[in-house]
Amino acid sequence: MDQYKFSSEHSKMIVEAIVEGYREYIEHRKDRRDNMIISSAFAWTKGNFIESKLAEECRDQGFTYLKSKAGLTWVYLQFVHGDSKKLFLIKNAAYFNKENFSQAKVPTDSGKIGRKRTYLHELSQINKNATFSSSHEDTQVAEVNHSEQLSLFVTENQVKDELEHSKSYYNEFHILTYRLDDAFQIDEIMHYLPNPANNIAYEVEDLSHYIVGAELTDEERKVVAPDASEDLLDPAAFDIGILEEEDEK
Repeated sequence: MDQYKFSSEHSKMIVEAIVEGYREYIEHRKDRRDNMIISSAFAWTKGNFIESKLAEECRDQGFTYLKSKAGLTWVYLQFVHGDSKKLFLIKNAAYFNKENFSQAKVPTDSGKIGRKRTYLHELSQINKNATFSSSHEDTQVAEVNHSEQLSLFVTENQVKDELEHSKSYYNEFHILTYRLDDAFQIDEIMHYLPNPANNIAYEVEDLSHYIVGAELTDEERKVVAPDASEDLLDPAAFDIGILEEEDEK
């Protein structure tokens, strides 16, 4: 999978932006906690801070980014890797299942599985001509239920049009994930290439050795610790907005 690695300079930049974005998120949470009577909803903004910081940092190194929608209400950023037309997204590893990347994972002991992320499977079609190793190709191919393409995630014509454009325009589709350890610090960042044939995301590179300055103080940990103790599940991690969540109740 070496041919799908980003340059060390670009990988280092991405990792540093993820770490810095998370730190800015914690500072924002602390400020809101100290200045608002209730501020728990700001727990759902971590992804926005990380993606925004990467958008700021990547422009000087030949990257571009664009806003896209996963469903009716959730907006996220897609990043384009230079002139090579490599598209990539940033995901929280707690909700990412590399063995079934289009199915959201719930990080609890309940064993519950989240809804199908149809847009991730659609974007993975960009890699239909990618070269995976023989061991990757030996994996049993998963059946794709095409009727699910009309699910809530792709009901808007704009969303469907964006997906079709992406599949024809870009050369590769990558997913980068970040993981928080028991001390709520970023301790792992992974680079994957999703295979549309079997719905498995294969490791391209472990970028964790680029992580610097991720250590948190006791005060910073206190800001984010309640999220874990209250089993707060971020709707952003499932690519659904609050309105969609309410509609399902």
